[in-house]
Amino acid sequence: MEVHLVEIDRKLLRRDGGTQPREKLDPEHIEDLVRDWKKGARFEPALVYYDGESYWLTDGYHRDAALLELGESKILVEICSGTLEDAKWHSYSVNQHKALKRSNADKQRAIIGALKHPYAVSKSNVQIAEHCGVDEGTIRAWRKKLEDNGEIELCHARMVTRNGKTYSQNTTNIGSSRHNQHQQQKFKVNCPELPYHGEIVEVLEVKTGDCYQCRTASGDIYPFFKSELGDVNSSATPTPTPSLTIAKQPSAREKLVALVVRLPEECLEDAIALLKERFDVETVGNQP
Repeated sequence: MEVHLVEIDRKLLRRDGGTQPREKLDPEHIEDLVRDWKKGARFEPALVYYDGESYWLTDGYHRDAALLELGESKILVEICSGTLEDAKWHSYSVNQHKALKRSNADKQRAIIGALKHPYAVSKSNVQIAEHCGVDEGTIRAWRKKLEDNGEIELCHARMVTRNGKTYSQNTTNIGSSRHNQHQQQKFKVNCPELPYHGEIVEVLEVKTGDCYQCRTASGDIYPFFKSELGDVNSSATPTPTPSLTIAKQPSAREKLVALVVRLPEECLEDAIALLKERFDVETVGNQP
């Protein structure tokens, strides 16, 4: 793809094509950028797609807003040749490594946009997950939700690349037995220390031991231990089945380790340090 680095008039930017990567702009971040600019800093180029007529702003909405507040008429941009659909598809991949982390709403916006995009029809859940910077299970859950709601068409064909060859694969029966096994298995989260406490979650997969991979009402994928879940109509824990019998109740240390490893990556380092100080834990990352 040919890319040009130029300075253009901000009035030429199109911001109305659905290429805004975030759910909303952060006023504090804009003020930080304004302050940095006044101190002499200069912004990295924004990214636009040019279709021969319009410049679609794809990455750089905060920078553009800061320049507006500063009264600057020009903006430095990288110009990629492409259609509005190209610009939309690219917008779902940006901000994954920016200083201003994406919110859950930002990620959800990217996921839904990507799954509804024409380019997603020929792509697997893994490919879409890599593009959006999220877990494959999250894409799978959102695909089912959008298909069930009629927002996207049910598609049984995926383009698969293996050993250097790309071909279409029918996915009608992939995962069907596992889905049938757990589709009616729902529990209430009964652990006050966890996110989604009091919410009803649906079991997607049973991991080793007593760990359930669940989907929340908002479509998030989150792991729970069986002891953290109860019947949907009460706070009691579900009756153990022979295949999922808990050998023993986890200790306080084990519970804390399990909670720590679920934290977002940016919080993990400090949490592990505190955990080691409290319990002299050597390898948190290896805990189940």
